[in-house]
Amino acid sequence: MHAHVLNRLLRDPGEIAAACREDRDVRAIAATSLAALVIGTAVFGGVIGSFRGGAQIAFVAAKIPLAMVATLALTVPAFHAIAAGLGRPMLLRSTLALALAAAGRASLVLLAVAPMLWLGFDRGLDYHSAALASAVAYGAAGLAAISLLVRGLAEGPGRILTALAFVAVFFTVGGQTSWILRPYLIRPRTWAAALGHAARVPFLRGYEGSFGDSLYQSSRSARGVYDVREPEPLPEGSR
Repeated sequence: MHAHVLNRLLRDPGEIAAACREDRDVRAIAATSLAALVIGTAVFGGVIGSFRGGAQIAFVAAKIPLAMVATLALTVPAFHAIAAGLGRPMLLRSTLALALAAAGRASLVLLAVAPMLWLGFDRGLDYHSAALASAVAYGAAGLAAISLLVRGLAEGPGRILTALAFVAVFFTVGGQTSWILRPYLIRPRTWAAALGHAARVPFLRGYEGSFGDSLYQSSRSARGVYDVREPEPLPEGSR
Protein backbone atom coordinates (compact mmCIF):
# COMPACT_ATOMS: atom_id res chain seq x y z
CA MET A 1 0.00 0.00 0.00
CA HIS A 2 1.38 3.41 -0.99
CA ALA A 3 0.93 5.95 1.83
CA HIS A 4 0.99 8.96 -0.51
CA VAL A 5 -1.76 7.45 -2.68
CA LEU A 6 -3.86 6.65 0.38
CA ASN A 7 -3.47 10.23 1.56
CA ARG A 8 -4.61 11.53 -1.84
CA LEU A 9 -7.51 9.11 -1.86
CA LEU A 10 -8.66 10.53 1.47
CA ARG A 11 -7.85 14.20 1.02
CA ASP A 12 -7.80 14.86 -2.71
CA PRO A 13 -10.10 12.46 -4.59
CA GLY A 14 -10.29 14.90 -7.49
CA GLU A 15 -6.56 14.54 -8.11
CA ILE A 16 -6.83 10.73 -7.93
CA ALA A 17 -9.69 10.83 -10.43
CA ALA A 18 -7.68 13.05 -12.79
CA ALA A 19 -4.67 10.73 -12.52
CA CYS A 20 -6.84 7.77 -13.49
CA ARG A 21 -8.35 9.67 -16.41
CA GLU A 22 -4.92 10.74 -17.64
CA ASP A 23 -3.37 7.30 -17.09
CA ARG A 24 -0.89 8.52 -14.47
CA ASP A 25 0.30 6.38 -11.55
CA VAL A 26 -2.57 3.96 -12.17
CA ARG A 27 -0.72 0.88 -10.90
CA ALA A 28 -0.07 2.43 -7.48
CA ILE A 29 -3.62 3.80 -7.34
CA ALA A 30 -5.13 0.42 -8.19
CA ALA A 31 -2.97 -1.49 -5.70
CA THR A 32 -3.61 0.95 -2.85
CA SER A 33 -7.32 1.16 -3.59
CA LEU A 34 -7.63 -2.63 -3.65
CA ALA A 35 -5.87 -2.87 -0.27
CA ALA A 36 -8.15 -0.17 1.15
CA LEU A 37 -11.16 -2.01 -0.26
CA VAL A 38 -10.26 -5.32 1.34
CA ILE A 39 -9.30 -3.87 4.72
CA GLY A 40 -12.17 -1.40 4.96
CA THR A 41 -14.91 -3.82 3.94
CA ALA A 42 -13.46 -6.62 6.09
CA VAL A 43 -13.54 -4.45 9.21
CA PHE A 44 -17.03 -3.20 8.37
CA GLY A 45 -18.12 -6.79 7.72
CA GLY A 46 -16.74 -7.88 11.08
CA VAL A 47 -18.81 -5.18 12.75
CA ILE A 48 -21.94 -6.32 10.87
CA GLY A 49 -21.23 -9.88 11.96
CA SER A 50 -20.85 -8.76 15.58
CA PHE A 51 -24.60 -8.12 15.63
CA ARG A 52 -24.93 -11.88 16.24
CA GLY A 53 -21.34 -12.63 17.20
CA GLY A 54 -19.42 -15.88 17.11
CA ALA A 55 -18.38 -17.29 13.76
CA GLN A 56 -20.67 -14.80 12.02
CA ILE A 57 -18.03 -12.09 12.61
CA ALA A 58 -15.48 -13.97 10.50
CA PHE A 59 -18.12 -15.02 7.96
CA VAL A 60 -19.26 -11.48 7.15
CA ALA A 61 -15.71 -10.08 7.33
CA ALA A 62 -14.89 -12.47 4.48
CA LYS A 63 -18.11 -12.13 2.50
CA ILE A 64 -18.34 -8.35 2.08
CA PRO A 65 -14.85 -7.97 0.51
CA LEU A 66 -15.59 -11.01 -1.65
CA ALA A 67 -18.87 -9.49 -2.84
CA MET A 68 -17.20 -6.17 -3.64
CA VAL A 69 -14.26 -7.67 -5.55
CA ALA A 70 -16.53 -10.05 -7.49
CA THR A 71 -18.85 -7.19 -8.42
CA LEU A 72 -15.95 -5.07 -9.68
CA ALA A 73 -14.57 -7.97 -11.71
CA LEU A 74 -17.94 -8.34 -13.44
CA THR A 75 -18.75 -4.65 -13.92
CA VAL A 76 -15.46 -2.99 -14.90
CA PRO A 77 -15.59 -4.41 -18.46
CA ALA A 78 -19.17 -3.15 -18.70
CA PHE A 79 -18.09 0.28 -17.45
CA HIS A 80 -15.31 0.36 -20.03
CA ALA A 81 -17.78 -0.49 -22.82
CA ILE A 82 -20.39 1.99 -21.56
CA ALA A 83 -17.84 4.82 -21.46
CA ALA A 84 -16.67 4.04 -24.99
CA GLY A 85 -20.23 3.74 -26.27
CA LEU A 86 -21.17 7.13 -24.84
CA GLY A 87 -18.18 8.82 -26.39
CA ARG A 88 -15.92 8.84 -23.33
CA PRO A 89 -13.34 6.13 -24.13
CA MET A 90 -10.61 5.32 -21.61
CA LEU A 91 -7.81 2.79 -21.50
CA LEU A 92 -8.93 -0.39 -19.76
CA ARG A 93 -6.27 -0.01 -17.06
CA SER A 94 -7.45 3.56 -16.42
CA THR A 95 -11.04 2.36 -16.15
CA LEU A 96 -9.97 -0.35 -13.70
CA ALA A 97 -7.96 2.11 -11.60
CA LEU A 98 -10.87 4.57 -11.49
CA ALA A 99 -13.37 1.89 -10.45
CA LEU A 100 -10.99 0.56 -7.79
CA ALA A 101 -10.33 4.08 -6.51
CA ALA A 102 -14.06 4.75 -6.20
CA ALA A 103 -14.59 1.43 -4.40
CA GLY A 104 -11.53 2.03 -2.20
CA ARG A 105 -12.78 5.45 -1.15
CA ALA A 106 -16.20 3.97 -0.38
CA SER A 107 -14.52 1.28 1.72
CA LEU A 108 -12.63 3.92 3.70
CA VAL A 109 -15.96 5.57 4.50
CA LEU A 110 -17.27 2.20 5.73
CA LEU A 111 -14.14 1.83 7.83
CA ALA A 112 -14.71 5.29 9.34
CA VAL A 113 -18.35 4.61 10.30
CA ALA A 114 -17.71 1.06 11.56
CA PRO A 115 -16.98 2.15 15.18
CA MET A 116 -20.24 4.13 15.36
CA LEU A 117 -22.18 1.18 13.98
CA TRP A 118 -20.52 -1.18 16.44
CA LEU A 119 -21.43 1.19 19.28
CA GLY A 120 -25.06 1.14 18.14
CA PHE A 121 -25.05 -2.66 18.15
CA ASP A 122 -23.47 -2.67 21.59
CA ARG A 123 -26.19 -0.33 22.84
CA GLY A 124 -28.87 -2.78 21.79
CA LEU A 125 -30.15 -1.84 18.32
CA ASP A 126 -32.87 -4.25 17.19
CA TYR A 127 -32.69 -6.07 13.86
CA HIS A 128 -34.61 -3.52 11.79
CA SER A 129 -32.75 -0.54 13.27
CA ALA A 130 -29.44 -2.33 12.68
CA ALA A 131 -30.41 -2.99 9.06
CA LEU A 132 -31.38 0.66 8.58
CA ALA A 133 -28.12 1.91 10.15
CA SER A 134 -26.13 -0.42 7.89
CA ALA A 135 -28.03 0.83 4.84
CA VAL A 136 -27.28 4.45 5.78
CA ALA A 137 -23.59 3.58 6.05
CA TYR A 138 -23.68 1.95 2.61
CA GLY A 139 -25.46 5.01 1.23
CA ALA A 140 -22.78 7.37 2.55
CA ALA A 141 -20.06 5.14 1.10
CA GLY A 142 -21.87 5.03 -2.24
CA LEU A 143 -22.03 8.82 -2.44
CA ALA A 144 -18.28 9.02 -1.82
CA ALA A 145 -17.68 6.51 -4.61
CA ILE A 146 -19.97 8.27 -7.10
CA SER A 147 -18.32 11.61 -6.39
CA LEU A 148 -14.89 10.24 -7.32
CA LEU A 149 -16.28 8.34 -10.29
CA VAL A 150 -17.89 11.42 -11.82
CA ARG A 151 -14.69 13.42 -11.36
CA GLY A 152 -12.82 10.72 -13.23
CA LEU A 153 -14.91 11.34 -16.34
CA ALA A 154 -13.81 14.42 -18.24
CA GLU A 155 -16.15 17.37 -18.64
CA GLY A 156 -18.48 17.17 -21.59
CA PRO A 157 -21.67 15.59 -22.93
CA GLY A 158 -22.52 12.18 -21.54
CA ARG A 159 -20.51 12.53 -18.34
CA ILE A 160 -23.41 12.14 -15.92
CA LEU A 161 -25.16 9.57 -18.11
CA THR A 162 -22.00 7.43 -18.18
CA ALA A 163 -21.68 7.60 -14.39
CA LEU A 164 -25.38 6.78 -13.86
CA ALA A 165 -25.22 3.87 -16.29
CA PHE A 166 -22.27 2.39 -14.43
CA VAL A 167 -23.95 2.91 -11.06
CA ALA A 168 -27.05 1.11 -12.36
CA VAL A 169 -24.97 -1.84 -13.59
CA PHE A 170 -22.94 -1.93 -10.37
CA PHE A 171 -26.06 -1.78 -8.20
CA THR A 172 -27.74 -4.61 -10.13
CA VAL A 173 -24.72 -6.92 -10.15
CA GLY A 174 -23.62 -5.99 -6.63
CA GLY A 175 -27.10 -6.52 -5.25
CA GLN A 176 -27.34 -9.99 -6.75
CA THR A 177 -23.81 -10.93 -5.64
CA SER A 178 -24.55 -9.79 -2.09
CA TRP A 179 -27.85 -11.67 -2.19
CA ILE A 180 -26.08 -14.90 -3.10
CA LEU A 181 -23.62 -14.47 -0.19
CA ARG A 182 -26.23 -13.72 2.51
CA PRO A 183 -26.87 -13.89 5.51
CA TYR A 184 -25.18 -10.88 7.10
CA LEU A 185 -27.11 -9.52 10.08
CA ILE A 186 -29.27 -12.68 10.30
CA ARG A 187 -33.00 -12.45 10.89
CA PRO A 188 -34.12 -13.11 14.48
CA ARG A 189 -36.21 -16.14 13.48
CA THR A 190 -33.24 -17.72 11.69
CA TRP A 191 -31.03 -17.16 14.72
CA ALA A 192 -33.66 -18.58 17.08
CA ALA A 193 -34.06 -21.67 14.91
CA ALA A 194 -30.33 -22.29 14.91
CA LEU A 195 -30.04 -21.88 18.67
CA GLY A 196 -33.09 -24.05 19.30
CA HIS A 197 -31.53 -26.94 17.41
CA ALA A 198 -27.97 -26.56 18.67
CA ALA A 199 -26.72 -25.71 15.21
CA ARG A 200 -24.59 -22.93 13.83
CA VAL A 201 -25.94 -20.42 11.36
CA PRO A 202 -24.63 -21.47 7.91
CA PHE A 203 -22.06 -19.50 5.94
CA LEU A 204 -24.59 -19.23 3.08
CA ARG A 205 -28.35 -19.56 2.97
CA GLY A 206 -30.03 -21.86 0.48
CA TYR A 207 -31.17 -20.54 -2.89
CA GLU A 208 -34.27 -18.37 -2.44
CA GLY A 209 -35.32 -16.15 -5.34
CA SER A 210 -33.14 -13.25 -6.38
CA PHE A 211 -32.22 -9.71 -5.41
CA GLY A 212 -35.00 -8.45 -7.66
CA ASP A 213 -37.51 -10.70 -5.91
CA SER A 214 -36.35 -9.33 -2.57
CA LEU A 215 -36.87 -5.73 -3.72
CA TYR A 216 -40.35 -6.62 -4.95
CA GLN A 217 -41.28 -8.31 -1.68
CA SER A 218 -39.88 -5.39 0.32
CA SER A 219 -41.91 -2.90 -1.70
CA ARG A 220 -45.08 -4.90 -0.98
CA SER A 221 -44.26 -5.15 2.72
CA ALA A 222 -43.72 -1.37 2.85
CA ARG A 223 -47.31 -0.99 1.59
CA GLY A 224 -48.58 -3.37 4.25
CA VAL A 225 -48.97 -6.34 1.90
CA TYR A 226 -47.38 -9.45 3.38
CA ASP A 227 -47.11 -12.62 1.33
CA VAL A 228 -47.35 -15.93 3.13
CA ARG A 229 -44.03 -17.72 2.89
CA GLU A 230 -42.90 -21.19 3.76
CA PRO A 231 -40.83 -21.42 6.96
CA GLU A 232 -37.11 -21.05 6.36
CA PRO A 233 -35.25 -24.38 6.28
CA LEU A 234 -33.15 -25.06 9.32
CA PRO A 235 -29.36 -25.11 8.93
CA GLU A 236 -27.92 -28.44 7.83
CA GLY A 237 -27.30 -30.72 10.76
CA SER A 238 -30.04 -29.13 12.89
CA ARG A 239 -32.65 -31.83 12.21
